[in-house]
Amino acid sequence: MDFDYVVIGSGFGGSVAALRLVEKGYRVCVVECGKRFQGKDFAKTSWNLRKFLWAPQLCCYGIQRMYLLNDVLILGGSGVGGGSLVYGNTLLVPPRSFFTDPAWSGLESDWEQELLPFYETAKKMLGVVPNPHLYQADEMLREYGDELGRQQYFKPTDVGVYFGEPGVTVPDPYFGGRGPARTGCTQTGHCMVGCRDGGKNSLDRNYLYLAEQDGAEIIPEH
Repeated sequence: MDFDYVVIGSGFGGSVAALRLVEKGYRVCVVECGKRFQGKDFAKTSWNLRKFLWAPQLCCYGIQRMYLLNDVLILGGSGVGGGSLVYGNTLLVPPRSFFTDPAWSGLESDWEQELLPFYETAKKMLGVVPNPHLYQADEMLREYGDELGRQQYFKPTDVGVYFGEPGVTVPDPYFGGRGPARTGCTQTGHCMVGCRDGGKNSLDRNYLYLAEQDGAEIIPEH
């Protein structure tokens, strides 16, 4: 089959590009070096190196890429969904102080306002909500903020997780029935080794899923 566009990689950049291109009527192919994972395929801990790390030369075909350069360690993802399979679901919008930093505050356009509608689109697509669960570490941060007089900066973290009834699978709650069935987060803490219960809003459950529904072809393990 011929394609108008071939997208290399199925992470945050590739998945968005694939969906938006196919929505415009283009024939789109997404090529991904990693496999298409099911929940049962993920490692239960990061110590299971063969199932967690991506290092084909060592017969490791997991989701975590690691590149050690002279001055920096680069982490990435491998598999249909890219880095969304292995990141911690944290999806923050930079505060005003970020955009007014002297490093780029002299830009002619008000790029904070320019980006605002795109942040809203991404939040909707990724199902971003404040984490409804606070744990001991959260309470310690809150107390420390109180001691410093910075209590106004404490808030639950915005995350891309389906917090339905834990362990219960329901029809698509996000895209009017066009998306996959979803299972409520069970709070197992496997976000960064691969979500086994289906609560994580990884890209294979939104952008990539919808792209395939609209005709995009995803070719894994290439």
